[in-house]
Amino acid sequence: MKRSLVQIIIVCSVFLLFTNMAKATMPSPMKNTYIHDFANVLSASIKEQLNHYSTQLDQGTGAEIMIVTIDSLDGQEPKMYATKMIRSWGIGDEQKNNGVLILATFGQGEGSNDVVIAVGQGLEGPLPDGKLGRILDEAFYPSASTGDIDQAFQSTYAEIFRTVAEEYNWNGELPATADEGEDMPTWLIILIVLVVLIIYTFFSKGGGGPRAGGYGGYPGGFGGGRSGGGGFGGFGGGSSAGGGASRKF
Repeated sequence: MKRSLVQIIIVCSVFLLFTNMAKATMPSPMKNTYIHDFANVLSASIKEQLNHYSTQLDQGTGAEIMIVTIDSLDGQEPKMYATKMIRSWGIGDEQKNNGVLILATFGQGEGSNDVVIAVGQGLEGPLPDGKLGRILDEAFYPSASTGDIDQAFQSTYAEIFRTVAEEYNWNGELPATADEGEDMPTWLIILIVLVVLIIYTFFSKGGGGPRAGGYGGYPGGFGGGRSGGGGFGGFGGGSSAGGGASRKF
């Protein structure tokens, strides 16, 4: 009996030790920001821009989108770590559980770093695991794999933001997507002009003149939104049931 009791005490002590170690490795949230760049990989302008959008979305809907960069997960499973962070930090509204966390590590080296999107239970409908995986594949990875970390987070954030805004029928200011944030390259404009001239010359020699309808419809890009910010209401205390997706990059 005494031996069993000792074993139970040892097991409980080891469990508490590892629990406290896990808590110790998780950073605490900073005040007055939704962008926590502990790994120092984001530019000041992108942090200001995305913090501005999160502030507006929080004030308009109560949903909170958080970005966190760190050096390492210390061996913990990415989705589990992100779920713990949502709960520990209280990301999202306490009643709606509508927080989103975009978490990435940058200390393991290329191909071994982790990126994960975790969502509160209240947003698992519009942001199911499959959709989050596609967002990571199509929005985050292409830019991150070439070293453009700002663009990787901006594109990923924009996809998440627009989905959440649509879920709440919120018609506030939207961040630009990757395609919208890029102007048409100069070489492409020159190529289009040359093609138009060649076609015009060809038909002019044939006596038919240029065909009706013209040549156009090439939209220009537009910028990625204003910086700045509004007030900050703090984290409401949302939780997560473990929904999300993760990738290596």
